[in-house]
Amino acid sequence: MSNKLKKSNKNILVIGLGLIGASLCRTLKDGKKYEKIIGHDSNEEVMDYAIKKDYVDEIEYNLKNSIQKSDIIIFCVPVKEINKILDSASNFFNTEKIFTDTLSTKNIIKKYFKDNDIENINNFIFSHPMAGTENYGIKNSQADLFKNATVLVSPLTKNKLITTNNKNFECINDFWKSIDCNVSKINDYDHDEILAAFSHVPHFISFSLSKILKDSKNYNFQDFPWAYPNKGSLSDMLRIANSDAEAWANIFSSNSSQIQNFLDNYILELEKLKLLINKKDTDELISYLKKSKPLK
Repeated sequence: MSNKLKKSNKNILVIGLGLIGASLCRTLKDGKKYEKIIGHDSNEEVMDYAIKKDYVDEIEYNLKNSIQKSDIIIFCVPVKEINKILDSASNFFNTEKIFTDTLSTKNIIKKYFKDNDIENINNFIFSHPMAGTENYGIKNSQADLFKNATVLVSPLTKNKLITTNNKNFECINDFWKSIDCNVSKINDYDHDEILAAFSHVPHFISFSLSKILKDSKNYNFQDFPWAYPNKGSLSDMLRIANSDAEAWANIFSSNSSQIQNFLDNYILELEKLKLLINKKDTDELISYLKKSKPLK
């Protein structure tokens, strides 16, 4: 992290103290590279827990006041809460403050800007840390959650050309690197489509498979204690179905078109594989399965 950026951006505000936000606070506190870590959450009990556990240097109950006293502001709230947070932050856009986020979808933020006629924002940089677990909430936060994690970063663009030669982009780039993350640049136009494939649809499939098994009279988990939650193929596929249902329902809704597009292709592949199984042509099945192996 450059000395210039470190000196000028010393107060960090994390809005939303769930798994991601609280883990980020703990990482920042342990790193001691910033002067003050401020936490804000809509739940006062969560804020009280954060200060009690020394996850933050201070908590601020008033959101606008917390933004006013901060240099870098990170939105770590669930998708359903982002519009309300953006309302509170809107007067600080295109100021010396720098905003970023950790949301799993970006079009909801871009839609807010469009609907509110907010244009040419130069101090909002999209971020998406590829970090997390199937657990959720501040009590499941981890001080090392972000170590060696990949963070997708992109400035807000008007077209598909990424412009990274601005100080705010470099600041956010340096911010994530300061906590041992690996930064990868991504176009904000492509983000939601890519995340549908890499994250959202896998969660969708895991939830669906888990429900099929739970609803079936033939596959009661209690009758097969060796199958789950012990290690194995089923356990691997169902692990993320334990994720926060409310959070993922909102992610699915906010990125529905991209998820549906990918699911249409996935269903077609399932139909192809189903036909091959029905044909009982082992050679064709072997060929299909070999082509399906992921790239290394």
